[in-house]
Amino acid sequence: MRLFVGIRTKNDVPRSERGPLRDAVRAAQAALAAVQPWPEENTTQDLRWIPGEGKVATLFRSNEEPPIPEREGWIGNKARIWSWSGIMGSDLHAGLKASKADSVDDVAVWSGIGSFALLGATPDTLVAFTNQHRSEGLYWISTPTAVVVSNSAALLAVMRGNGTPEYSRIGTAAFLMHGLPFADATPFAGVRTLEAAAKLILDDRTDARIEFDEVEQDAAAIDVHATAEKIATGLVEYARILAAGSGEVAAAITGGKDSRLVVSTLHAAGIDFSTYTNGLPESGESAVGTRVTEALGVEHTLHTPPVRRSASGKSIFEARPEAQAWATLRSTGGMGNAFTVLPDPSRAHLSVTAKTNFGGQGGEIIRGGFARELPTDPSSSDAFTALTSRWFNNRDLLTPLAAEAVIADVQEHLDIADRDPVQAAFLAYVTNRTGRWLSTMRHGESVTASHTTLLINNQMIRQLRSLPSSMLLGERIAHEVMSILAPEIVDLPFFRDRWAFEKNGPDATYKPESWDERAPYTAHDQPRANFNWRVAYSQPLSAYFKQFVLSKESTLLDDIIDRAAVSAMFDGKKYRAPAAWALFSAKFMANDQWLSTAAPQGQMIEIEVPS
Repeated sequence: MRLFVGIRTKNDVPRSERGPLRDAVRAAQAALAAVQPWPEENTTQDLRWIPGEGKVATLFRSNEEPPIPEREGWIGNKARIWSWSGIMGSDLHAGLKASKADSVDDVAVWSGIGSFALLGATPDTLVAFTNQHRSEGLYWISTPTAVVVSNSAALLAVMRGNGTPEYSRIGTAAFLMHGLPFADATPFAGVRTLEAAAKLILDDRTDARIEFDEVEQDAAAIDVHATAEKIATGLVEYARILAAGSGEVAAAITGGKDSRLVVSTLHAAGIDFSTYTNGLPESGESAVGTRVTEALGVEHTLHTPPVRRSASGKSIFEARPEAQAWATLRSTGGMGNAFTVLPDPSRAHLSVTAKTNFGGQGGEIIRGGFARELPTDPSSSDAFTALTSRWFNNRDLLTPLAAEAVIADVQEHLDIADRDPVQAAFLAYVTNRTGRWLSTMRHGESVTASHTTLLINNQMIRQLRSLPSSMLLGERIAHEVMSILAPEIVDLPFFRDRWAFEKNGPDATYKPESWDERAPYTAHDQPRANFNWRVAYSQPLSAYFKQFVLSKESTLLDDIIDRAAVSAMFDGKKYRAPAAWALFSAKFMANDQWLSTAAPQGQMIEIEVPS
């Protein structure tokens, strides 16, 4: 993980007046110390860039040991600097070395290979870029004397609150509405999210303005195979960049399409790698993953979660929700949902050069994002339903006013549905589902070990954005890409899923005679196979959540939740585990417990595993 901060004093502060800049730098350093998730001894780079004259300063801190220059995260001298999170290709890296923030080629950045958030500075100019998908998030605040940019919203919240963050009701409501951030509001008051494919500019012309990369659709691009070949070639190139300098390469494999695209790419790239699946031996994910890896001739390991016997002889998991919430929120800068288990950020770190761990996150983008759910000739109503059914699934737990505020924050995406239903469903997924949700969790997953995501390559997504809307339907591009990369596994059954274009029956354009052979693996006859302790309704865990969330009044939550609806949900009425964990996480965050440098043990909950 890398954390960086860029500060520029406002134009009404004289260039010769250095006090406001020094004060902002001190505040940023204090905030960095407060929110940095890893122990100080794990810091590998701690850099400050504060020219003797000018209006700009930057800070950079990292716990990574970069294996190649493109992963260093910092290029600088006395006249200029560039800092970034994530990874970029060699072409962009070389271009940055030869350019300055006030003269960089914007299109070269917006179309660069990789997944990164970028900050550039000269003594008087500060610029920040997001990718097409913003899965490396950027945030900014305005103070009376300066504008501050960072890839940590928590850091900015602590700066803005002089050591104590102030929480946003709209941002927290958006978090609860979907279980993770998906709207542009953050859980922190006054902290703004920089949009996707955007450039934030702070210079003598204005204190802050934003420009966007306007990608035009190419109506002539109608050849699915030709498009898939370009994407497949790009994936192989990107996989080799991501694996460069690593002593070992591993990839998660499940029963789905995204992890299968990852292993297909690694196999086609000729990279030596192993695979693993997390779950019980009876899991459908394990069964399908094993079949895929056997077809590719790749090593596969099953990582089984710890299960022990209780005094009564039953198989149980031991859950410590408060310790889990602390680890998740600490790692994600206060914005994660403890439903997703993240590592303790204070534990010993693994070297990023020792192992590169590939995941399938973001693979839905190649499959069209939410557009994969649309019919062949979609209407605006179809797109509206696809978005609202996913985004507003916890609306009943909020007060009407809170729900209305969240809807207003994403209304522009709903408006696009009237003009182009497919683009509305695709872009909303890319920028908000991937850009807001995934950026939060990737931030946390990279705290203690390398976490590498192949399928959110910025260059590939820009190419997908240029395609006619019709080509994003039915998952046909993703299917063709896998057919090119690893034809031997494209027809193996998925776990509880099919390719979108053949879900409703055989498709005349692709092997209709073998449709039955691709029937999904379901594992319905094995109770343990589908068991996930975080998802299953557990009365002891739910009762604990109910007491924690509702026993003491919290102004933040009480202003936005319907307490009766929340209570009924915890009692089992339409129980939704992600929502339950989100409520618990939000309450834990609002109490500032996540800012503690040590994890609370809290209560241990026993959760029974079915026999």
